[in-house]
Amino acid sequence: MRRAVWVLGFGIWALGFFVFARSADAQARDWPSEQAPRPLAAHEITFPPYEIRMLDNGMRIVAVLHHEQPAVSIRLLVAAGSAQDPKGKGGVANLMASLLDQGTASRTAQQIADQIDFIGGDLGTGAATDLSFVNAVVMKDSFQTGMDLIADIARHPAFAPEEIARQKDQILSSLRVNTDDTGYIAGVVFDRLVYGFHPYGLPGIGTEDSLGSLTREDLQAFHTQYFLPNNMILAIVGDVTSDEAFAAAQRVFGDWARGTLPPPTSIEPPASTRRIVIIDKPDAVQTSIRVGQLAIPRKHPDYMTWDLTVKILGGEGANRLHQVLRSQYGLTYGAEANAEARKDAGDFVGETETRTDTTGQALRLMIDEFSRLARERVGQRELSDAQAYLAGSFPLTIETPDQIATQVLNVLFYDLPISEIGTFRERVLAVTPDDIQRVARQYIRPDRLSIVLVGNARAFVSQMIEMGFGAYEVISADQLDLMSPSLKRDRKRAAIEPFGSFGSFSRSRAAYSQASATQNGQNGPNGSNVSNDPNDLIRRVVQAKGGLAALKSIRTVIVDADMSVMTVRGPTIIPTKTYVVYPDKFRVDATFAGQQSIQAYNSGTAWVKDPAGVSAAPPAMRNDFAATVKRDTFPMLIAAAEGQLTVKPLPEEGSGGAVLKVVEVSGSGLEPVRLYIDKDYRIVRQTYTTPGPDGRPAQAEEQYSDYRKVNGIDVPYHAVVLRDGGKILERTLKSVTFNTTVDPTLFEQPLR
Repeated sequence: MRRAVWVLGFGIWALGFFVFARSADAQARDWPSEQAPRPLAAHEITFPPYEIRMLDNGMRIVAVLHHEQPAVSIRLLVAAGSAQDPKGKGGVANLMASLLDQGTASRTAQQIADQIDFIGGDLGTGAATDLSFVNAVVMKDSFQTGMDLIADIARHPAFAPEEIARQKDQILSSLRVNTDDTGYIAGVVFDRLVYGFHPYGLPGIGTEDSLGSLTREDLQAFHTQYFLPNNMILAIVGDVTSDEAFAAAQRVFGDWARGTLPPPTSIEPPASTRRIVIIDKPDAVQTSIRVGQLAIPRKHPDYMTWDLTVKILGGEGANRLHQVLRSQYGLTYGAEANAEARKDAGDFVGETETRTDTTGQALRLMIDEFSRLARERVGQRELSDAQAYLAGSFPLTIETPDQIATQVLNVLFYDLPISEIGTFRERVLAVTPDDIQRVARQYIRPDRLSIVLVGNARAFVSQMIEMGFGAYEVISADQLDLMSPSLKRDRKRAAIEPFGSFGSFSRSRAAYSQASATQNGQNGPNGSNVSNDPNDLIRRVVQAKGGLAALKSIRTVIVDADMSVMTVRGPTIIPTKTYVVYPDKFRVDATFAGQQSIQAYNSGTAWVKDPAGVSAAPPAMRNDFAATVKRDTFPMLIAAAEGQLTVKPLPEEGSGGAVLKVVEVSGSGLEPVRLYIDKDYRIVRQTYTTPGPDGRPAQAEEQYSDYRKVNGIDVPYHAVVLRDGGKILERTLKSVTFNTTVDPTLFEQPLR
C-alpha cells in the first residue's frame, strides 16, 4: 500500500525521516479508526496572472506572478527520464540526475551546498520516468543567484569520478535493501507484467548489472543528448515581474544553442492479459498484493473521469477497497487504488498487504470490487464524496510559489492548457455517474488483470484454488530476474551471477555462517586486533566518531535532508529540516504532497502543525518522541562510554562478506538497542523494538553508509530504515551544521 510511513532516523538530528511515520502510526491508534474525515469545503480557484514566452533557442519560459510571499520558485524540467535510458543502460537517467548538484565545472558539491544554504534556499535534482528536473526555491533578493545555480547545474555538471562511485554505492545499497521488501518487489514485478519491456516496465533506478556497467561517458552522453534548451520548460513563480523573470532566463540560458534530439524509440506496451505471478519469499511475515492493468495516458480526454473512478475504487473521499478489506473484514491496515497516467501510457493498481493466512480471501475481495465497479452504476452520493474531496483539496496544492510551479509544469509537460488549473473544480464537479460507469466498463477488464503476490507461497497457495485462482506461476524470490522474459533467472547465468541481475535475493544474513565469524579468533572485525571487551569497543566507536570531547561539545544540530519513501511507483522525495537543541528538544519541518507539516518535542511536551491547524501530539506520539530522544546516537554513545549504560557483547554477525561486532546498549530508561560495528568502528546498523502500527512490538532496523566528516564528527549521509524486514524509507543528508544558534521559540507550541 502506498502510504506515508516514516520510522526512526539515525539520532535525533536526522529525525526528518522518523517523526512522521511513527506519528502516523500513533495517530492511527489514537484517532477513530473507521470514520472518514469530512470533505473540505469547496473554494473558488483564482490562479495568478502568468505569461509564456520562448527563447530563440527553443526553451519555453513561463512566468507566474505571485506576490503574497517574498519567495521565488525556479523549476527547470527536461523532457527525458528513465524512459529514455539506452538499452542495457538502465538507471543512467537517475544516476545522471542525482549527480547534477554534486559538482560543476566551476563549483564543487560543497560549494553548491554552501551557496544555497547561505542564501537560505533549497535546491534539488532528480529524474522520473518521463522527465528530469533541477529545482530551487529562494528568497526574492537571491533570485539572480538562484538562476545562476540552476543554469550552472543544468549546463555544466562535472560528473566527478569520486561522486559517481559514491552515488552508485548508495543506489546499489538501496537496491539490495529493496530486495527484502515485499512491497517493492510486488511493485516492480507488477510494472513488468503490465508494460513488458516497454521502458515503463523496467526499474528506473536500474539493476545491479546495468548500474555496474554505467560509465562517466554514459552520463555525459545522456546529458548531451537530452539536456538541450529546446527540450526544456522553465517555470519561474513568485515575487518577480514578468520582465525580471524573462530577463534572468535570457541572461543565463540565452546563449545555449539548441540541439537535435534523438528520435523516439519507445515500443508499445503489450495488450492486457490475465496473469497471476506469486513471488515466493519464505521469510515474509505478510503478503503484498498488487492487482491492475493498462489504462490511459495523462493527456487522454477521459483522464478526469478515470481519476475519479479509481478514487471511488480506492482513493480519497470514497475507497471501496479500504471499506471492505479493513472496515468490514479486518484483513489489512489499509488498501487503496491509484491511477498512474504517464506521457505515453498509463495503468491503475489496487494494492494492500495482508496476513499470510488471509491472502486468498483478500485477493478475492479485491477482484470482486474491481468487477462490481465495472458492473454496477455508482451512486450520486458516493461520487459526490469523491468529488468534494478532490475539488476541496486542490486549492491547497497551489498556495505557495513552489506548488504553483509544480502544477504549471504538470500541465505544460503534457501539452495541456494552463487554463486547466483554473477550471479544475468545474471539471471535477461536471463528472456524472453515467460518465463513471462508461469509463469503468471501458477500462476495467477483470478477466485481464495482472496480479502479483509476494510472500510465503507455501503457506498460502492452497488458498488460491479455494478462492478460484487455479492458474498461477510461482517464482522463487532468489530466482527473480526482471530482465528475463520469463521473470526467472537463466540457469547458466545463475551459475555465473549467483545473486541475479535484479538484486541479491538469495543473499541473507543467515547465509554467512557463524564459523566464518569465528575464523578471526580473538581478532575484531575483519581480523583487526580489537579486544572483545564491549566497553573498549564503545570507546573505539566514540573515538572514530570524533572523540568524546567533540561529542560532548555538541549543543545544537541543524540538518537539511531528503527523505525518500518507497512506493509501488518508486521513491517519493520529501524535503525535511530538523532543529535539535540538546538534551531534549527537536523540531522537524517537512513538505509532503505540497503541504508543510511541523512536529516538535520540547522537554516532555509535543505538538504538531499541519494544514488542519496546531494541536498537542497524542500520547502515543509523545511517547515515541521521548523514546527517540533516549535512542539518539550522540548522547547514547556518551552515556555508554562514561559507564552510565549497560553494554553487553553479542555474537558477531556476517554482512556482505565482512564480520561485524555486535553490542547491546540499555539502561537509564533506554530500551535495548543493538549496534553493529564494522572494521572502521563505524555503526553500520542498529536494531531495536518499537510499537508497530497496531501497537504491537515491531522490529526496527536502520542501516548507515556514506560517512563524511563534518567539523570533525563522522556523520552517515545515507541511511535506510526497515520495520519487520520491510523497507520503509531512506534518508540522504544535504547539509549538517553543529552548534549554530537555534531560536528557542521554534519548539514552543503556537496558538494556531
